[in-house]
Amino acid sequence: MVRFGSRGWRVPLTYGTAIAAAVACSAVLITVLFLSLSKIESSLPRFGFFAVREFHIAIRDVTHLRDMTSLAQAAPGSADSLEQLSAANDLVYIRFKRIDGTGTTSEIPAYASIVPRVADAVTRLDAMIAAGLPLDEKSLKEMGLELEHLVERMNDEYYKYGDEINEDLYSTEKSLNRFNYQIAFALAVLSLLAIGTAVLLIGRRETIKKLEFLAWRDATTELKNRAWMSANRDVMLDRARLAGKQLRLFLIDLDHFKSVNDTFGHHIGDLLLKAVAEVLQSVERPDEVVAVRLGGDEFAIMAIGDRHAAADALGDRLRQQLNRFAELEGHHVRMGASIGMACFPEHGSDISTLLRNADSALYVAKAEGRSGFVTFSPAILNQFDMQLGEEAGIKRALNCDEFFLVWQPQFELATGRMTGAEALVRWRDPAAAAIRLPVSFIPTAERSDLILEIDKVVLSKACLQAARWMPVSADDFVCSVNLSGKSLQNDAYFAHLLLVLQQTGLPPSRLQLEITEGVFIQNSRNALNALAEIRNIGVGLALDDFGSGYSSFGYLADFNLDQLKIDRSFLSGLESSKKKQNIVRGIIALANSLGLTVVAEGVENETQLDFLIAERCHSAQGFFMSQPIEENLLTKHLIARQGRMKDADKFRLSLSA
Repeated sequence: MVRFGSRGWRVPLTYGTAIAAAVACSAVLITVLFLSLSKIESSLPRFGFFAVREFHIAIRDVTHLRDMTSLAQAAPGSADSLEQLSAANDLVYIRFKRIDGTGTTSEIPAYASIVPRVADAVTRLDAMIAAGLPLDEKSLKEMGLELEHLVERMNDEYYKYGDEINEDLYSTEKSLNRFNYQIAFALAVLSLLAIGTAVLLIGRRETIKKLEFLAWRDATTELKNRAWMSANRDVMLDRARLAGKQLRLFLIDLDHFKSVNDTFGHHIGDLLLKAVAEVLQSVERPDEVVAVRLGGDEFAIMAIGDRHAAADALGDRLRQQLNRFAELEGHHVRMGASIGMACFPEHGSDISTLLRNADSALYVAKAEGRSGFVTFSPAILNQFDMQLGEEAGIKRALNCDEFFLVWQPQFELATGRMTGAEALVRWRDPAAAAIRLPVSFIPTAERSDLILEIDKVVLSKACLQAARWMPVSADDFVCSVNLSGKSLQNDAYFAHLLLVLQQTGLPPSRLQLEITEGVFIQNSRNALNALAEIRNIGVGLALDDFGSGYSSFGYLADFNLDQLKIDRSFLSGLESSKKKQNIVRGIIALANSLGLTVVAEGVENETQLDFLIAERCHSAQGFFMSQPIEENLLTKHLIARQGRMKDADKFRLSLSA
């Protein structure tokens, strides 16, 4: 017997032994359970989504360093190239030396073999930068290739490491489910250990929450993520099918999100994503409407609703709320989004089909000018197939050199002499057995970014021909080339411009780039910087189609232009429209007051020409004086008109010459 206290309480020895054995077993079981819990928590990825984000940023910085290396190779003697290369190199150095919360970036497994190579590249680039100008082109080329290999390697590791994290998370969740059975067994055996059990339950609950958040939620916006959608999308579809309701799938893609990151920084970009998430969360309803972040700037909404309700009501509401300005830490940032929608059962009987059709509708929404909402229809597939076929044709034309130039002469109205010519691209399309005009393929090229390559081809051909005309043309003879807004925002175009001028030997003063007012709408600051670089090397700038789009006197004050081109729509019917005559007079007066030359486009008859001469318009072009002609014919006219003054026939070129 065992005595307890002064009262002489006695506990049988067998009971005491049993209690002692139970306590010992309980201690062992509790220890095992805590060890299991610790094992589960330790099996969570040490770096997890932090590493994926760090990888994404590191890839961006190394890619930027590669691009700066390419720019430096194109202009090895440029101080700006040296400064940009040095800044990019410093950024990579800081990224790979920065200390995070759990260790250095080199401790992340996927970084282990990459960090030394990047560090070596940074060291060698430091040596090249320290050597000063001009930079060694051969070494820069070798370094560019090495950085290209590093970027490819980092992209491979990025996706590989992300997949490994997802596998670890799912494996941990299975281990945790097994742990639930261990806890149930422990509760049945160790009912006396209420405190220990409570602690275990609390630890289990917190671990589940952490795991569920990592597995099913996006860390930035706290919306459900792609993994959740993959696991639950069919559940939503089955729920709609059993209820006899409609499932609407909205795909949402932010417009110009990259510009926000580039202009204001990734911190503001993350705040914009959170603002978008707040809008999407405002329309969520339990078991009926779910918002998901698919990744990057892509989102989705799955909504179960009545089939007789307006299918586009939610889409219109989202479009209105997502296309507005947001105040983000003092920055006035536009929150723009394009939306595509497909419905079950009208547009597909499974989620994969709905996703594909909603993506096609989203593509059309972006192609129609962004910030729109488009519902899928069978006609979209036909349009999509035509778009893909047209893109393939343009790619073939670029590879087979099927694009060529014709030239629209420009005449000085005071003297009648030819002062320049505008390069107009044409497509000799063997599939259509015809010569295609820009209006038939340029819209497709702009939507698919093939316009970047077309602009480069046109610039190269135009500068080469302009250089050949130098011996037979006046010193102020200028060749004009159209420049798209996408090329203006692309750094590679300016590098290509420098290279072409160097290779052809064409003086920059003999080249003029024509831009439209639309390039200023999305990001005027970027446009201002790009145009300043072009003006600094001596290339002229003209504002094409003035008055036809987003006319603003602010553009004329902010941008250092040389010329305004009056849109042809103001010349059509000019002789019978007093309003158009007054508009043309106003444009000419405005340009003269700003010291800009004026070129009137689309002159088609003598009355229009006489009006422009009377109003002291500087120059004109149009079918009345000459249709667009090929380079050999224009060469003959330049030779024939060399040194001649105004002809009696109002400057018209004979196309039979």
